[in-house]
Amino acid sequence: MEERNLELDDDGKIKLRKRNEENAAEDLPEEEGDGIVLDVPDFEQFGGEEPTGRDDELVRRSESWEDELRRRKEEAQRIYEEGESLFAAGDYDGAGEKFLDSAAMYAANWRPWFGVVRVQTKDFTDFSGIYDCEQAYDKAFKRMPKAERAELADKYVPALSARAEECAQKREQLTAEDVREREDAREEVNAAYGAAKKRLFIALILFGIFLVAGCALAPFVHTVPDVRYLVPCIVCFAAAFVAAVFLLVCLRRFVPASGARSRNRRAGTTESGEHARIFAEEEELLRSIIEDFTK
Repeated sequence: MEERNLELDDDGKIKLRKRNEENAAEDLPEEEGDGIVLDVPDFEQFGGEEPTGRDDELVRRSESWEDELRRRKEEAQRIYEEGESLFAAGDYDGAGEKFLDSAAMYAANWRPWFGVVRVQTKDFTDFSGIYDCEQAYDKAFKRMPKAERAELADKYVPALSARAEECAQKREQLTAEDVREREDAREEVNAAYGAAKKRLFIALILFGIFLVAGCALAPFVHTVPDVRYLVPCIVCFAAAFVAAVFLLVCLRRFVPASGARSRNRRAGTTESGEHARIFAEEEELLRSIIEDFTK
């Protein structure tokens, strides 16, 4: 019987006392001292047991699984190499199918997933389809070892960085043009807005005056036998109708003028500003890809 001491705290110790088959049923003597004694089985005696039939079955299944995994890896590698050949020949669609087949055969390998991204981006030169392969992109970079990531960074990052800088320059240039175009048009836009607003208020006031006048005269129409109230009442309602039509026309002109004024105050609303936004989005995407390569 062996004892092994473990420090518990300042007040005492724990002693582990092994029991085997011979003394498992015996009452062992109390240990002296203030420590705590725990009886544990002696697992070393089980080390020499012969494996059972169930153990043999587990071993056979494990070996069978390893053989299947090895076969899948080899098959996936073969399909991947076929995809690389098609990609080098310019057959992007065929290469993409091969890369997907390889990933389906053995998904733990990062190379087929990265191949899908290369197909969608035409080897990182056209990013219009990159959002169609977000899942492949994430899987490729999550599985990619640091050494291979560094090699790919040396290959792709210089061109990506140059393109990002080009996008940044174009963005700044187009943003400046957007500001200048909006400032040049601001006086005309504000004048059109002011005129439309003035006409709208006049139409609204006229409509209100004639409508109130007609409503005020209407109760007196039947109080007298002649038409002294009827004619003015009809004239007021007719004028209110004309004013309502004029009000609608003014409103239709005011809404576009107000929208033009709002757009003129907002950055990126000109054609140059729209192009600047596109270059800004591309720059952000490129720098995100560069970060994934270099982190």
